[in-house]
Amino acid sequence: MVLWVLSSFLWLRGVRWLLREVDFLGVLLGASQSRKQLSQVVGLLRELEETLMTGLVPDVTCWDRLKQLAKPWDRLAYESLTELKASGAAVLPTLRRLRALAEEQTCAWEDAQVKTAQAWMQALVCAFLVPIVGVALYVLLPTLQEKVGMWGVACGGALGLMAVGAVWMLQLADTARWGGLGLAQRSWLLSSFCAGERLLALVRLGVPPDLAWVKMGDFLHKETPDLARAWGGSIWEVPRAHPRGRAEEILISAGQSIRKTAQVSIMEGRPCLDRVESILYGLRSSMKAQIERELSLVGTHALKPLFLCVAPSILGLLFFALWLTGLDSLGSDFWGGHASF
Repeated sequence: MVLWVLSSFLWLRGVRWLLREVDFLGVLLGASQSRKQLSQVVGLLRELEETLMTGLVPDVTCWDRLKQLAKPWDRLAYESLTELKASGAAVLPTLRRLRALAEEQTCAWEDAQVKTAQAWMQALVCAFLVPIVGVALYVLLPTLQEKVGMWGVACGGALGLMAVGAVWMLQLADTARWGGLGLAQRSWLLSSFCAGERLLALVRLGVPPDLAWVKMGDFLHKETPDLARAWGGSIWEVPRAHPRGRAEEILISAGQSIRKTAQVSIMEGRPCLDRVESILYGLRSSMKAQIERELSLVGTHALKPLFLCVAPSILGLLFFALWLTGLDSLGSDFWGGHASF
């Protein structure tokens, strides 16, 4: 009885830890909320673009609605477009680039969701394997019906190990969807694109590249301070960055390339718009390739939790049932009457 109580307590503590560390409801609601926010961004930017293309001037309330968008789109779109509008500069080029960026993010998100569906299904199937096997063995083997408590403890341990494997697979799929970025660095992806667009908007406004970099750094520091420090607060500053993965290296290298482009632009007296646009295009292509690579390896990476958690839980449960049945068929009194549950 003491063994059963202790095993149940440890299993409940393990389940509580898993629910605390991995918020499944938060993951699902967060994905739905992100898609909804990106749809609002694309819709509002398209509405402004179509209004301007028809020769009309959007109402003040339309510009104010930019402040209600999700971060970092609120500050990026509102500050960039209102500064261009107030100075009499062309708004449509920046508006089109922001809309295209939001649409690319939407497509990338949906594509990643589709490619990670297999891992989610694997985790879902694994979650039901132990209860199905446990009930089937309990029904087929009469010996287990005489040792209900002992069998319940074994099923609880196997279910805990299976839960670890399922959570492991979900984490692998979620990390691959972000190109291998850790949880704390996932905001870098969108912030780097938005920072590049902010810099382009300032340069189009006539701001010198060095001052544009400083203002862009202020914008970036409010959204992702770690990425802002990795890019540097000045174009003449060479920060020391230590990327912990290929995705972080790509994002940090893009900031270094933009900084060098701004330096060359000041020293040569030539505009840097085309070169910055090329760097941002290359950044999108590199990150897309990185995400596709990580997604293609999810199936291979999922073999580790399958062999370390899923298979041992099923096989261990099966062997334990056969062992109990063998002891009972041989007439062994190994457990004795006091160990009976």
